Amino acid sequence: MAAVVDQRRHFKERKDCLQMYSNSELIERFRLDYDGIMFVDSLVRDRVSNGTNRNHGLSSVHKLLITLRYLATGKMQLCNGDDMGVSQPTVSRAISVTLDSLTSPAVVSRFIRFPTDATAIRKNQEGFFAIAGFPGIVGAIDGTHIQIIAPHEYENEFVNRHHYHSINTQVVFDSNSRIIDIVAKWPGSTHDSRILNESALKVIFEQNHLPVHTHLLGDSGYPSKRWLLTPFLRPNQGSQMNYNRYIS
Repeated sequence: MAAVVDQRRHFKERKDCLQMYSNSELIERFRLDYDGIMFVDSLVRDRVSNGTNRNHGLSSVHKLLITLRYLATGKMQLCNGDDMGVSQPTVSRAISVTLDSLTSPAVVSRFIRFPTDATAIRKNQEGFFAIAGFPGIVGAIDGTHIQIIAPHEYENEFVNRHHYHSINTQVVFDSNSRIIDIVAKWPGSTHDSRILNESALKVIFEQNHLPVHTHLLGDSGYPSKRWLLTPFLRPNQGSQMNYNRYIS
């Protein structure tokens, strides 16, 4: 007589991390405390919830914790699955749906907004003036390379000048180092100036949607414009040297 095979699904025991760990322990493992985790969950809950407990489905909080654990540690998904009591495919799906939700326009626009009204612009300008005496600066712009795994298509375009694969990401931040604009879609080989030239920021400034005497501050990777202040490439002694020193 053939042996009877038990085909029932077996579920791993899942940790209740919010109950297990103190705030300091949560920060060590997820980079956020209890209140921070619950706040982020409130942003993504409607988009990531299963809407059912069928087949032992993950809650939005559990998906978020899996994602935060992965981002905080960089560990392999299989290891994260073992840590959190789920399978590797479940980890992969949880990370994908959570990151898609966190990077949706509805969520991003709540926290990253380029100031266009006079009051917000003036506040940014006062902050930069207090740092180095530059008048009219609404934001500082620069590019940063986010390393990625080599893509299967157009692989060479993603190799940057440092010889690794990346996304060249344009970031503008205010005097408190808060991001107020970001463009994260260009291959690593793309020059900073091209990203700016084809961004919405250029349209805002070139079509005079901002008050006069409103400027960005950038490094020598950008062209000097009436709305973009950059260092002198060959500064003379005196005021030009001082100007470059304040920019740096």
